[in-house]
Amino acid sequence: MGPGKCPFCGQQIDAEATKCFFCGAELDEESVEKRVEELIVEDSKKPALKSKSPPVLQLAVIIVLICIALFSGTSKRKPIFNKARFSRESTVRLNTKVVFTGAKFIISNDDTFDWTNVELQIIPETDESNFSLEVFKIPAGEKYSVNAAEFVTKDGSNFNPNKMKPKRFRIWCDTPTRVNGSYFAGWN
Repeated sequence: MGPGKCPFCGQQIDAEATKCFFCGAELDEESVEKRVEELIVEDSKKPALKSKSPPVLQLAVIIVLICIALFSGTSKRKPIFNKARFSRESTVRLNTKVVFTGAKFIISNDDTFDWTNVELQIIPETDESNFSLEVFKIPAGEKYSVNAAEFVTKDGSNFNPNKMKPKRFRIWCDTPTRVNGSYFAGWN
Protein backbone atom coordinates (compact mmCIF):
# COMPACT_ATOMS: atom_id res chain seq x y z
CA MET A 1 0.00 0.00 0.00
CA GLY A 2 1.49 3.28 -1.05
CA PRO A 3 0.23 6.76 -1.82
CA GLY A 4 -1.37 7.53 -5.17
CA LYS A 5 -3.37 10.36 -6.69
CA CYS A 6 -7.03 10.34 -7.51
CA PRO A 7 -7.37 10.95 -11.30
CA PHE A 8 -10.58 12.87 -10.67
CA CYS A 9 -9.69 15.32 -7.88
CA GLY A 10 -5.89 14.98 -7.60
CA GLN A 11 -5.86 14.33 -3.83
CA GLN A 12 -3.40 11.84 -2.28
CA ILE A 13 -5.11 8.50 -1.66
CA ASP A 14 -4.11 4.92 -0.97
CA ALA A 15 -2.92 3.25 -4.19
CA GLU A 16 -5.15 0.22 -3.55
CA ALA A 17 -8.33 2.25 -2.86
CA THR A 18 -11.43 1.41 -4.89
CA LYS A 19 -13.19 4.70 -4.15
CA CYS A 20 -11.74 8.18 -3.54
CA PHE A 21 -12.24 9.30 0.05
CA PHE A 22 -12.30 12.98 -1.03
CA CYS A 23 -14.50 13.13 -4.15
CA GLY A 24 -16.23 9.75 -3.96
CA ALA A 25 -15.24 8.71 -7.52
CA GLU A 26 -15.09 5.00 -8.32
CA LEU A 27 -11.50 3.98 -9.00
CA ASP A 28 -12.10 0.81 -11.00
CA GLU A 29 -10.06 0.37 -14.19
CA GLU A 30 -12.92 1.28 -16.56
CA SER A 31 -13.75 4.55 -14.71
CA VAL A 32 -10.11 5.59 -14.58
CA GLU A 33 -9.57 4.94 -18.31
CA LYS A 34 -12.71 6.92 -19.14
CA ARG A 35 -11.47 9.85 -17.00
CA VAL A 36 -8.02 9.81 -18.64
CA GLU A 37 -9.69 9.97 -22.08
CA GLU A 38 -11.83 12.93 -20.92
CA LEU A 39 -8.73 14.78 -19.73
CA ILE A 40 -6.97 14.18 -23.05
CA VAL A 41 -9.98 15.55 -24.96
CA GLU A 42 -10.15 18.60 -22.63
CA ASP A 43 -6.45 19.33 -23.15
CA SER A 44 -6.79 19.11 -26.93
CA LYS A 45 -9.62 21.67 -26.88
CA LYS A 46 -7.66 24.25 -24.89
CA PRO A 47 -6.13 26.97 -27.06
CA ALA A 48 -2.38 26.72 -27.40
CA LEU A 49 -0.45 29.20 -25.27
CA LYS A 50 1.22 31.96 -27.20
CA SER A 51 4.95 31.63 -27.32
CA LYS A 52 6.87 33.89 -25.00
CA SER A 53 8.50 36.95 -26.45
CA PRO A 54 12.16 36.48 -27.25
CA PRO A 55 14.59 37.33 -24.44
CA VAL A 56 16.06 40.20 -26.47
CA LEU A 57 12.66 41.88 -26.66
CA GLN A 58 12.09 41.37 -22.92
CA LEU A 59 15.49 42.89 -22.17
CA ALA A 60 14.77 45.88 -24.41
CA VAL A 61 11.45 46.53 -22.65
CA ILE A 62 13.14 46.33 -19.23
CA ILE A 63 15.86 48.79 -20.29
CA VAL A 64 13.26 51.25 -21.62
CA LEU A 65 11.27 51.06 -18.37
CA ILE A 66 14.40 51.64 -16.28
CA CYS A 67 15.35 54.67 -18.40
CA ILE A 68 11.86 56.11 -18.04
CA ALA A 69 11.97 55.63 -14.27
CA LEU A 70 15.42 57.20 -13.93
CA PHE A 71 15.03 60.13 -16.25
CA SER A 72 11.34 61.01 -16.07
CA GLY A 73 10.81 64.60 -15.19
CA THR A 74 14.47 65.61 -15.12
CA SER A 75 14.07 67.99 -18.04
CA LYS A 76 11.17 69.77 -16.29
CA ARG A 77 12.87 70.01 -12.92
CA LYS A 78 14.24 73.44 -12.19
CA PRO A 79 17.70 73.72 -10.68
CA ILE A 80 17.73 73.86 -6.90
CA PHE A 81 19.94 76.91 -6.82
CA ASN A 82 20.22 79.63 -9.37
CA LYS A 83 21.97 82.79 -8.17
CA ALA A 84 20.10 84.86 -10.74
CA ARG A 85 16.74 84.06 -9.16
CA PHE A 86 17.74 85.49 -5.77
CA SER A 87 17.53 89.23 -5.35
CA ARG A 88 16.61 91.45 -2.42
CA GLU A 89 13.20 92.21 -3.93
CA SER A 90 12.16 88.56 -4.35
CA THR A 91 13.56 87.02 -1.19
CA VAL A 92 11.90 86.35 2.16
CA ARG A 93 14.10 86.11 5.24
CA LEU A 94 13.66 82.65 6.75
CA ASN A 95 12.84 82.30 10.42
CA THR A 96 15.45 79.80 11.57
CA LYS A 97 18.16 78.98 14.04
CA VAL A 98 21.32 77.14 13.01
CA VAL A 99 23.47 75.41 15.64
CA PHE A 100 26.86 73.85 14.93
CA THR A 101 27.80 71.16 17.47
CA GLY A 102 31.29 70.56 16.13
CA ALA A 103 30.24 67.61 14.00
CA LYS A 104 26.61 68.36 13.07
CA PHE A 105 24.46 71.24 11.99
CA ILE A 106 20.97 71.47 13.49
CA ILE A 107 18.68 73.69 11.45
CA SER A 108 15.27 74.69 12.85
CA ASN A 109 12.51 75.65 10.42
CA ASP A 110 10.64 78.10 12.65
CA ASP A 111 8.47 79.30 9.77
CA THR A 112 4.81 78.34 9.30
CA PHE A 113 5.54 76.87 5.85
CA ASP A 114 7.69 74.07 4.48
CA TRP A 115 10.97 74.90 2.78
CA THR A 116 11.39 73.03 -0.51
CA ASN A 117 14.34 72.67 -2.90
CA VAL A 118 16.62 73.73 -0.07
CA GLU A 119 20.31 74.46 -0.53
CA LEU A 120 22.41 74.62 2.60
CA GLN A 121 25.88 76.14 2.28
CA ILE A 122 28.94 76.37 4.54
CA ILE A 123 31.59 79.01 3.94
CA PRO A 124 34.73 77.98 5.86
CA GLU A 125 37.10 80.36 7.66
CA THR A 126 39.64 80.00 4.88
CA ASP A 127 37.07 81.33 2.37
CA GLU A 128 38.07 78.54 0.01
CA SER A 129 35.33 76.75 -1.88
CA ASN A 130 31.84 76.76 -0.45
CA PHE A 131 30.45 73.42 0.72
CA SER A 132 26.85 72.69 -0.25
CA LEU A 133 24.10 70.20 0.51
CA GLU A 134 20.77 69.97 -1.29
CA VAL A 135 17.67 68.88 0.63
CA PHE A 136 14.27 68.31 -0.96
CA LYS A 137 12.17 69.51 1.97
CA ILE A 138 12.45 70.77 5.55
CA PRO A 139 8.94 70.77 7.07
CA ALA A 140 7.59 73.73 9.03
CA GLY A 141 8.24 73.61 12.77
CA GLU A 142 10.78 70.79 12.52
CA LYS A 143 14.51 70.49 13.09
CA TYR A 144 16.82 69.08 10.46
CA SER A 145 20.07 67.53 11.65
CA VAL A 146 22.91 66.84 9.23
CA ASN A 147 26.52 65.73 9.63
CA ALA A 148 29.02 68.40 8.60
CA ALA A 149 30.89 65.87 6.44
CA GLU A 150 27.84 65.56 4.15
CA PHE A 151 28.53 69.01 2.70
CA VAL A 152 30.63 68.89 -0.48
CA THR A 153 32.30 71.28 -2.90
CA LYS A 154 31.72 71.24 -6.66
CA ASP A 155 34.84 69.09 -7.07
CA GLY A 156 33.48 66.52 -4.56
CA SER A 157 35.58 67.36 -1.48
CA ASN A 158 33.77 66.93 1.85
CA PHE A 159 33.74 69.46 4.67
CA ASN A 160 36.02 68.18 7.44
CA PRO A 161 35.00 69.68 10.81
CA ASN A 162 38.26 68.40 12.35
CA LYS A 163 40.36 70.53 9.98
CA MET A 164 37.99 73.39 9.10
CA LYS A 165 35.68 75.69 10.98
CA PRO A 166 32.53 77.21 9.49
CA LYS A 167 32.58 80.98 9.25
CA ARG A 168 29.21 81.59 7.59
CA PHE A 169 26.09 79.57 6.86
CA ARG A 170 23.56 80.21 4.11
CA ILE A 171 20.15 78.74 3.29
CA TRP A 172 18.21 79.21 0.07
CA CYS A 173 14.84 77.61 -0.63
CA ASP A 174 11.50 77.83 -2.39
CA THR A 175 8.43 78.87 -0.41
CA PRO A 176 4.73 78.13 -1.11
CA THR A 177 4.18 81.72 -2.32
CA ARG A 178 6.81 81.27 -5.06
CA VAL A 179 8.95 83.89 -3.31
CA ASN A 180 12.41 82.60 -2.57
CA GLY A 181 13.56 82.24 1.01
CA SER A 182 17.05 82.97 2.29
CA TYR A 183 19.06 83.01 5.50
CA PHE A 184 22.61 84.16 6.16
CA ALA A 185 24.51 84.07 9.45
CA GLY A 186 28.05 83.76 10.73
CA TRP A 187 30.11 82.60 13.67
CA ASN A 188 32.96 84.44 15.37
